[in-house]
Amino acid sequence: MAERLLRISPLGAARRERPWRVRLASRLALLLVFLAVASVGYYLIEPAYSWPDSLYMTFITISTTGYGEVHPLSGWGRVWTVMVLVTGLVIGTIVLTSIVAIVVEGRLRSLLGRRELERKIANLTGHVIVCGFGSAGSVVAAQLKAEGRQVVVVDTSPEQTAAAEEQGMLYVLGDAQDESVLQAAGIAKAGHVVASLTTDAENVFVTLSARQLRPDIQVIVRAQHATSEDKLLKAGANRVICPGVMGAMRMSDIIVRPALVDFVDMAHKGVELGMEQLEVRGDSPLVGKTLAELALRRHAGVLVVAVRRAGGEAIYTPGSDFRLQAGDTLVLVGARGAAEAIERLQPPGADQT
Repeated sequence: MAERLLRISPLGAARRERPWRVRLASRLALLLVFLAVASVGYYLIEPAYSWPDSLYMTFITISTTGYGEVHPLSGWGRVWTVMVLVTGLVIGTIVLTSIVAIVVEGRLRSLLGRRELERKIANLTGHVIVCGFGSAGSVVAAQLKAEGRQVVVVDTSPEQTAAAEEQGMLYVLGDAQDESVLQAAGIAKAGHVVASLTTDAENVFVTLSARQLRPDIQVIVRAQHATSEDKLLKAGANRVICPGVMGAMRMSDIIVRPALVDFVDMAHKGVELGMEQLEVRGDSPLVGKTLAELALRRHAGVLVVAVRRAGGEAIYTPGSDFRLQAGDTLVLVGARGAAEAIERLQPPGADQT
């Protein structure tokens, strides 16, 4: 949470309050200066007082403990004692009040910040819940955020959730294996859950919990070991990614198909082109049109390299007479942002208004 609060002045102008560390340090500095001045006063007024005697008199005076004087005080010494007592009580009250205010303010800020965070999460729809903000989860969350997706990070580590907050992400501090934590992360309206915890056993429990709460949600899981893939799929994962296996495959592809790897890397970086997907909704003007009628290459500068039917059938390099249906997912290669351009496209014969 931000360490600074905005305070409105009587004139209506907003100014930033000093951080609590600065305020506390200034109060303590004031107390130390007072102790030094009071001790110097005793040392100068009472010739019989040494520096330790002066400091001792200052402390027993402001603490009102009632111990006897080290040496009998003169008239001016008693006057100085009264001044030290009154001033010490005032400064002591200021310091104690500041400490209490800082504690209460911190708790209040934490409570208000938590409620604001919960409100933002409750307003999300179709977001991605990333369980585990470690080496893999943090990269996934950052890439999704860079693509404009809403992300909610779930992690048991306050340090990890603080890191997520610094990157502008919403978070829930808790164990993703707990159904109540997933509910707090907004799983009821989420689009995907990414399970990237430390062990495969933990990811199995996250998958089971997510599937119990939302049977229709998409669950992508990272597997530490290739042998765990079958267990994770049986637990309800839609996709299982094993970094070790994928890394080995990529290394072999670099040797066997280097141009293809460069092409995919270029698409991911979005330097000159992009690889995107577009789902054809039931109300889309694309439904019932052939690729020839749409002329996507001419109008949007993209090629349709594959289509996945709603039932899961994959069609590669569809011909110009291929007719689109509701629920089709198009795999596109071309200019970045072409998917949005196609959604805005009015096919020939569509009502032009």
